[in-house]
Amino acid sequence: MTRRLNIKYIMSQFFYFSMFASMIAFVSVYLLHKGFDNTTIGTVLSMMSLLTIGIQTLLANYIDKNKEVQLQDVISILSLGVVIGSIVLYFMPIDLAILILTTLLLAIGQALLTFVNSLAFIYEKFGIHINYGVARGMGSFAYAMMTLFLGQVVKATTPDILPLFYSIFSLLLLFSVRSYSLPSADKVIVEDEGEQKPLIKKGAVEQSVFSFFLKYSRLVLLMGGVVFLFFGHTIINNFFIQVISPIGGDSGVMGTAVFIAAIVELPAMMYFEQLSKKISIDRLLKISAIFFLIKHLLTYLAPNIFVIYLAQFLQIGAYSVVYPALVEYINLIVDLEDLVKGQSLLTTAIALSSVFASFLGGILLDNVGVSQTLFIGVLTTIVGLVIVFVTVENPQKHEIKSEKIVD
Repeated sequence: MTRRLNIKYIMSQFFYFSMFASMIAFVSVYLLHKGFDNTTIGTVLSMMSLLTIGIQTLLANYIDKNKEVQLQDVISILSLGVVIGSIVLYFMPIDLAILILTTLLLAIGQALLTFVNSLAFIYEKFGIHINYGVARGMGSFAYAMMTLFLGQVVKATTPDILPLFYSIFSLLLLFSVRSYSLPSADKVIVEDEGEQKPLIKKGAVEQSVFSFFLKYSRLVLLMGGVVFLFFGHTIINNFFIQVISPIGGDSGVMGTAVFIAAIVELPAMMYFEQLSKKISIDRLLKISAIFFLIKHLLTYLAPNIFVIYLAQFLQIGAYSVVYPALVEYINLIVDLEDLVKGQSLLTTAIALSSVFASFLGGILLDNVGVSQTLFIGVLTTIVGLVIVFVTVENPQKHEIKSEKIVD
């Protein structure tokens, strides 16, 4: 059972990141092709992030309060929305409608990640081991191959075909999550000091978002550091074509650069479980923050495409470590009843960073240029690094309960 579930979860991550790569990695290419400027693109991306926060917060609260709701049903509905919206976008000739649909599709696509991640850790809490690192590594592999492939396809054809790829991979994601089901909450018990008791008590009082913030105040502060840490990261990713154009880059170079960053994520994420046994999660978070700073500094100073490629290679210690480390960190320090809400907090922090980076990034690129924009990204990375160092703590301080399935 465990082996089959791992394979199915790997396929879910693979199809999700294939879809997301076709969306987010090429959004600037797509919208520039449609005649929109950097400020407009930045506005679209910032609105996308605000919508992402709204979608995932509402759905996460709903799922945590209604234990009978299954995550794969939520994922299926959102995936179907992407399929339908992408087909409409492909045939849409009206500029305003293109902007609205693109914003909505990107928001749904980004919000999906919270629930795809939560699937793995719901199983973990139920005593079924899902190797998240391997699955997420295959997601990075999918992202790498898709950006490399689409970089060449778009260069040879037209960015107009991109919505078709949104639709195809969203449909495959839908099929993958429908192929397995979650354990029933009423079949789960917690072992606590020799006693066996239901994991989810009927009539339990649900805490508000505000109560959640008070309960996990240090985690909330850490997520504030994530906002700053991801500011420069988001500017580079969302405006990559603009970043590399002054030094001779095009969509083909962009595809190769993104491929390098994504492919080096594969070994780091696949072996993250083994890595985390040798180096504590809190130390991994600090190390990855340092890699972020070096990566952003190199991108700012890059005189040619080779240095851009070198900076992208540093993804091996930056995003490829920080993301699974944050996902696992949250999994270790939050209670089961707060799991979806906890994972959504991470996506919310990244989305909030994207709001500022996308909106300000577009304005900065149009008004002060690429170099100054990247320099501001370096400064915000330094702020994020300091916050991470101050707020992160060893999750072993928290009591970790073990759960298992009741026959």
